[in-house]
Amino acid sequence: MDDDRQTRLTRRGFLAGTIAAALAACSDGGESSETSSPPGTTGATTVPPASPPTTLPPPTTVAATSTTVAATSTIATPPTTATSASSVTSNPFALGVSSGDPLADSVILWTRLLPTEPLPATDIDVNWEIATDTEMANIVATGSAIAVAALGHSVHVDATGLDADTEYYYRFRVGEFETNPARTHTFAAAGTTPEHFRFAFSSCQNWEQGYYTAYRDLVEQGNIDAFVFLGDYIYEYASGDYSDARGRTTDQNFECETVEQYRQRYALYQTDPLLQAAHALVPWIITWDDHEVDNDYAAAISEDNAIREEFLARRAAGYQAWYEHMPVRLDPPSGPDYPIYRSFAHGDLLRFHVLDTRQYRADQQRGDQLLPALGDAVQFRDNELAFSPEQTMLGNEQHQWLVDGVGASEAIWDVLAQQVFMFGGNAVQGADPPVVVVDTWDGYAGARQTLLEAIGPVADNLIVLTGDFHSAAVADLRADPFDLTKPIVGSEFMGSSISSSFFDDDQIVTDLVTATLAANPQLKWLNTQRGYTLCDVTPGRWRATYRAVTDQFDEASPVETVSEWEVTAGTPGVIELA
Repeated sequence: MDDDRQTRLTRRGFLAGTIAAALAACSDGGESSETSSPPGTTGATTVPPASPPTTLPPPTTVAATSTTVAATSTIATPPTTATSASSVTSNPFALGVSSGDPLADSVILWTRLLPTEPLPATDIDVNWEIATDTEMANIVATGSAIAVAALGHSVHVDATGLDADTEYYYRFRVGEFETNPARTHTFAAAGTTPEHFRFAFSSCQNWEQGYYTAYRDLVEQGNIDAFVFLGDYIYEYASGDYSDARGRTTDQNFECETVEQYRQRYALYQTDPLLQAAHALVPWIITWDDHEVDNDYAAAISEDNAIREEFLARRAAGYQAWYEHMPVRLDPPSGPDYPIYRSFAHGDLLRFHVLDTRQYRADQQRGDQLLPALGDAVQFRDNELAFSPEQTMLGNEQHQWLVDGVGASEAIWDVLAQQVFMFGGNAVQGADPPVVVVDTWDGYAGARQTLLEAIGPVADNLIVLTGDFHSAAVADLRADPFDLTKPIVGSEFMGSSISSSFFDDDQIVTDLVTATLAANPQLKWLNTQRGYTLCDVTPGRWRATYRAVTDQFDEASPVETVSEWEVTAGTPGVIELA
């Protein structure tokens, strides 16, 4: 990697930079930038001790929840070796527990053993049980699983034989050590139409750019049925490698490139008590974005154009560590290729189509910069490239899987859970070709148009959930976002980040919001605070409530509703609620 890499503006800071630069007589405005450094020491970093158990909120009546999952991986679990729980002499559950990828009759239960004393290089027996009550008195399922040494002593239990649309509590036990009960629930069965479903979504939780205050508020909400995480669960950069790093530090002075380095980063993040509480609240549905491997990577192309074979080895390491720490209904990876796109239906109410916009995409446009100060992220769109059939975001197989899945869906609401914004953003009003962030769907305009023309007319109601950009937005979706004569085919809700910064200068943020909305009529609302989005879904309407953190560097910060929007079933387009 280049030791002399200069600080540059990433795609998250493009709007602020262009407002302060391109729209202000091309002068250099205040910019939010992220930098990466070469890897440093690879020595182990001590993981902080486990936080005290977080008390779960009281049980709530959980709205209906079901699904069918598309099998996307057939890699076998590594063979197990001798197991021994007696070798665990201190609390092994420092990283908490989690559940995810719920079906009508099963859910994935996860933990990873990481006591303060090193574990032996052998697999370890772990017991688990599921009950219908918080006291774990009415046990309905129990079993033994293997913490696989080759997979960081992670545990993935497919707890089957459960009732549809039912709230459960689960826990793990190793020897004398036991986790507190955590809540999960199954999705509703196919052929049923639940009356209500309430979930939340967000992304981007940079450890060094703020606390996880949004999760505290999420847990206080209590009556949530699921949480959807849209990527950037960790950040791969070396400690302090940000222009706006404040507060806590990872104290990990290396950029992640090996399995062990990625494991250390995940392990640190997962010691956060607010993150653990959010995992223990509801099942998660998770996808990744770039920072789980390398900023802005595209398929086998790294940010800094590393040798292909070397980057694929790094990608394999990142993918393995991601699997080891996520409650996903997937087999473990065995190399750099790892299909994770999949779908989950909550009865006939809604279906989540979970996408991967990193592993299969063509490289980003590498043209002339709009301004040197903005780096490579913001350019006049190269229309010949952007509309080329080879300029794919999803790859051919995933694209066809999605088109077929939406076409066959019985759901009232078809939901794309994905990473980068689709609604279109022209940074300079009236620019033709538009000035865009080439890492988003704007750099893949032909692929966007083809996709939305294929699924827009067949989806009863199309909703796109987006992360990545460290800001919240609401928009109408068109196959060509800059052609208002095109019909609206869906609605996009972009959620802000949990902690990752966007831009800190209040006056420039005010200017950027005003200018961005004026330049992009398809964009109805933009907010640059940290937070998450609550979605209340019924057969007749979709309501999105944006919750924003006042101060991301204060765990006790107030969190408040800043905007509410609604989509009426059968009528594309978003409506702001008073």
